[in-house]
Amino acid sequence: MFEDTEINLVVSIGSQKKSVDDIARDLGILSEGARELLEYAYSRCIVNKSHGERYTISDFYSRFDHFAKFEYWNEFPAGDRKKIDQRFLNEFINRYKRDIEQEKSNIKEFNPLPNDTVMLLDEVEEMVNAANLIVVQPCDCRILGDNCDRPVETCISLDEGARQILERGHGHLLTKEEAVHLLRWADKKGLMHTADNAWKEQSLHSICNCCACDCYPFRAAQQLGTKGVWPKSRYQAVFNQDLCSLCGACVKRCHFQAFSLTEQLVEINGKIKQNVRYDVDKCWGCGLCAYYCPQDDITMRPLVS
Repeated sequence: MFEDTEINLVVSIGSQKKSVDDIARDLGILSEGARELLEYAYSRCIVNKSHGERYTISDFYSRFDHFAKFEYWNEFPAGDRKKIDQRFLNEFINRYKRDIEQEKSNIKEFNPLPNDTVMLLDEVEEMVNAANLIVVQPCDCRILGDNCDRPVETCISLDEGARQILERGHGHLLTKEEAVHLLRWADKKGLMHTADNAWKEQSLHSICNCCACDCYPFRAAQQLGTKGVWPKSRYQAVFNQDLCSLCGACVKRCHFQAFSLTEQLVEINGKIKQNVRYDVDKCWGCGLCAYYCPQDDITMRPLVS
């Protein structure tokens, strides 16, 4: 994960913030060589860069996140990947545990929780249409978890977040039309959408297209019992049983088994089918069921906070 020169660089910087000339002096190399080393380490998320070209050490989680997405993660044995994934899920939970507890207690402070709100498709489409810069890159959660075969190239960064990714030399630029197409394709493939719901008051940052089996926020939420609180649920599915054709699309698309097939058999349009049961308490409000219901018998009702 680190080359020898990068290890020396990390030791040289330590907990300080240093310039190119500082690094060149510490390592006994020319400034041009120090700049090349720093830019290479910056592209690999080993160092961070602030205004004025001052460099600090990135945390290990950021470095490993980049390593998994762009380098040699798949060369690790499968069993080791599972162990490392669980370790980093635990670290993810520990990193945000205090903020999650504040959210559960409804303490209104600055909330750094990522992917803090479950969004509907039309809401994230509005976000990309408001952005000036759009970049897509691989989903770190799906690469690390590797528990399903859903698409991986689905993490969308917007404006400042997109600029930072491009500055490190990664990601692919998207037009607004391409980004909307990607969102609709991800939705069709069964991926939920999460983002910061306060983007209009604050700023655009990112849109994640998530699955419950791989994505760290949903896995953490299920482990911590924070359903509806983090990621926040702002909608709830309303199911009209009388209109249902029992096609089973909602059962296949729901990540949380809110829709399920029962043992009860029902005749409909001359065919015998299993009946569909809806458990509203299991709904996270993602809208995956509603968008692809052929009978339009599922609608999304806003929750009153």
